[in-house]
Parts: sequence; C-alpha cells; structure tokens
Amino acid sequence: MRTTDLGNETIENILKRLRRIEGQVRGLQKMVAEGRPCDEVLTQMTATKKAMESAATLILEEFLNLCATEVSERGAAPKKAEEIATILRKFI
Repeated sequence: MRTTDLGNETIENILKRLRRIEGQVRGLQKMVAEGRPCDEVLTQMTATKKAMESAATLILEEFLNLCATEVSERGAAPKKAEEIATILRKFI
C-alpha cells in the first residue's frame, strides 16, 4: 500500500500535521540556539514527539482500514497478514 491509496482528505490531514511538526522542529532549533532552559526545550520536544505519533497513528489506522477492506473483499491472505504484522512491529 502507498500513501496515494489513503485518499485526498487523509493525505491533506497528514500533510498539515507534518507541516506543523516541521514548524515545531524549527522552533526547537531556535530554542536550543538561544540557550532556552532545558525544561522548556524538553516540553516542546515532548509535544513534537506526540504530534509525530499522532500522524503515524492516522496513517496506521488508514492502512489497517484499507487492509481490512481488502481482506474482507478478497478473503484472508497470508501475505496480507504478514504485511500487517510487519507494519505493527515498526509502529510499536
């Protein structure tokens, strides 16, 4: 499955999230360069990490929905189960 299979609305949602994350990372770079307190930097890093996890979860949910649809339409396929397991191992 490719990200182009996700649908335009989902792709736009993911891209918005990634652009926001990009801004957060630029902000982190600036904070470090300015010598901001470590607790502030770590708080922002935690927010950025959670934003990445949220974007990844969205992609994973869509992937699983598409796989479930494909399996139900075509019947269970061992290769599809293996593909799902591989993706879940990467995510966890």
